[in-house]
Amino acid sequence: MSPAITRASSRHASVKEKVAAPYFLRSRAPLGNASNLIGLHRAAEPKRQKAARVKKKNTRAKSAADDEQTSGLCEPVKQPVPHTDEVILESEHLQNPAAAPQAFSSLLLNIIPDVDSADALDAQMCSEYVQDIYAYLQQLEVTMAIKPHYLEGQEVSGAMRAVAIDWLMQVQREFKLRQETFFMSVGIIDRFLQNNPVPKKCFQLVCVTAMLIASKYEEIYPPTVGDFAFVTDGAYTCGDIRRMERIVLKRLNYSLGRPGPVHFLQRACKVGQASPRDRELAMFLLELGALDYELVHVPPSLMAAAAFAASLRILGSGDWSVSLQHYTGYDEETLAPVMQAVVHTLQTVTEEGKLHEMKRKYVKVSSRVCENDGFSSERVAKLLC
Repeated sequence: MSPAITRASSRHASVKEKVAAPYFLRSRAPLGNASNLIGLHRAAEPKRQKAARVKKKNTRAKSAADDEQTSGLCEPVKQPVPHTDEVILESEHLQNPAAAPQAFSSLLLNIIPDVDSADALDAQMCSEYVQDIYAYLQQLEVTMAIKPHYLEGQEVSGAMRAVAIDWLMQVQREFKLRQETFFMSVGIIDRFLQNNPVPKKCFQLVCVTAMLIASKYEEIYPPTVGDFAFVTDGAYTCGDIRRMERIVLKRLNYSLGRPGPVHFLQRACKVGQASPRDRELAMFLLELGALDYELVHVPPSLMAAAAFAASLRILGSGDWSVSLQHYTGYDEETLAPVMQAVVHTLQTVTEEGKLHEMKRKYVKVSSRVCENDGFSSERVAKLLC
């Protein structure tokens, strides 16, 4: 016999049956009705909520009627809008873009051209933040600066340093290394020796180890440790070079990001629209500056700007323009002492008998760059004075 069906049991069964229905069979309101058209389903809300809503609606209607009755008695006085000639002139002045005051940076655009605008479509040129890159490189060269006359009190002298760097030029030519590798090697040598004095017998080991580290940093296919041990003519073994490599890296705190002058020279050549002759002569003067112990403290950016300015004056390609001064950050007065020091180094190279590689490059530059009017230290000194 089935149990008696009561009102409570039938209601519970309907609720249970309703809950058990699958989700896709339930009736759902459209998204617009569920969010914006809630008023269409007012019949489903409880009686108490409906009564409270109606009461609240009546209260709002009554307060609106009271406001309409008192609006005529307490209407605020409207102030007239002033339409004077000054206001009209000011509005016309603001609507005219030519009459608006211009910023100082926009005034410079008429004098200094944007040399990076042509590279906007080339992603590798980084034209959007190239100026930020060079500003950061100038911060790095200040952070990793080299002290002047750092060899005082050491066994290694400035003349020994010049001979060793001239030998590194020969190694660079034999292995066909990049210019960035050479200048980075010189920077590693100076940064290491200024805080770590070494005896004469270990100076060549430091030089060849610095070029090994720079080759790993700059070259795609760097020479092996055995190659560098071979160029020392058996003076050092591969084990000596590896041990010195660990020492140099630890003393430099593995910080090898000091920029070289080649990076800044490329920027100056782009701004000055240099010819191949200007670039070759400027690179030669940069290598001359690397030999000079008196110029070790000069920042790479200043050295590159002075070399490029000297090449422009020697070849008669132009003067130091406003654009070059703006992008490099140096004027002619700042460059003059460095240019004179480079001329002094050139005179020393022509008289010195131990710098064989630099003499070979001197003859090459004289024949290719200055073949018509000659290239001598005396003539250069007259042009740069």
